[in-house]
Amino acid sequence: MSRFAALVNFTLLLTLMVIALGAYTRLTDAGLGCPDWPGCYGKLTAPLHDGHVAEAQEKFPDARIEPHKAHNEMLHRYIAGLLGLCVLAIALVSLWIKHFRLLSCGILLLVIFQAALGMWTVTLNLLPLVVLAHLLGGFTLLVLLALLRVNISWYRRSYDSDDHSFNPEAQLVRLLPLGYLAVLVLVAQIMLGGWTSTNYAAAVCYQLPFCESGWAGRFSVQSALSLPLGHETYEYGVLPYEARMSIHVMHRIGAIVTLLVLGLFIYLCWRRAVTKNMRRFAAIIAGLLLLQLTLGLINIVAQLPLLNAVAHNVVAANLLMTMAIFLRQLVLRRALPGKISTDIPLAKHMIVNQ
Repeated sequence: MSRFAALVNFTLLLTLMVIALGAYTRLTDAGLGCPDWPGCYGKLTAPLHDGHVAEAQEKFPDARIEPHKAHNEMLHRYIAGLLGLCVLAIALVSLWIKHFRLLSCGILLLVIFQAALGMWTVTLNLLPLVVLAHLLGGFTLLVLLALLRVNISWYRRSYDSDDHSFNPEAQLVRLLPLGYLAVLVLVAQIMLGGWTSTNYAAAVCYQLPFCESGWAGRFSVQSALSLPLGHETYEYGVLPYEARMSIHVMHRIGAIVTLLVLGLFIYLCWRRAVTKNMRRFAAIIAGLLLLQLTLGLINIVAQLPLLNAVAHNVVAANLLMTMAIFLRQLVLRRALPGKISTDIPLAKHMIVNQ
């Protein structure tokens, strides 16, 4: 089981790397660095030398070949391919050890769908809805792998721990409904952030707290949520300024709502936590939330610096993952209201069958 846990840990790190590379590819406008899929200009490697560029230009006469963008895109695909192999290994091992089969196979199906979304991202020329779905799929994969890792830890703890005393953290368990609401708000905010990025609306407003003067008269929820369809390509965005501005403002309003709801949940958890471990988790979530807010402000003031924008994506993924881990631990504690030694079969059944 320890080797299985190590495989899941490695896959988690790969997933974070793929999320970071995906953000970097998107922010460097390299999403169409390779106009075909899964290769690049008919090969499995990006064009490097002048001869390769000339050959690619001959095969794709209408394409504007930019080798540095092609390299960014292919690096993302290589790491994503390695991630897919690791997820396949997780599913096969789970079937072999006869534990965590449902969750592991679900993760494998998600990765297969992610590969299809990656293909459609290219073939549909960065259609915003597809790009957003691809982004959310990556975040979902990270969360499911993290939940699998939590399940493994609890399963191993039930066998290996000599100390079977258990503090149910009853006060924290009562906060689960608020925690679920906080996660829903966070997911909605991540979706707004993805919609902002895929429609190239992140660089529209540079004034605080919302946008330049006169924004309220142009703000429209309907235009912000409109689906731009029927265009030959969506690279660099196709929506008018009013729609992009409205998307950007909605993302900022969402940030305020997320800060309030998630902040309230974290504060109550900190006040009611009994064990140091749960307090530490609450502090980590608070730190990630404040870091994310800071990165967002820097994006506005410094006009979207590349590395800061990539970090904004990565911290959002970590914030969602940490919240999922925290809530999963509360759910497991709720399932074990007494001593671990007396209720361990219930825990094993619940964990193994997910």
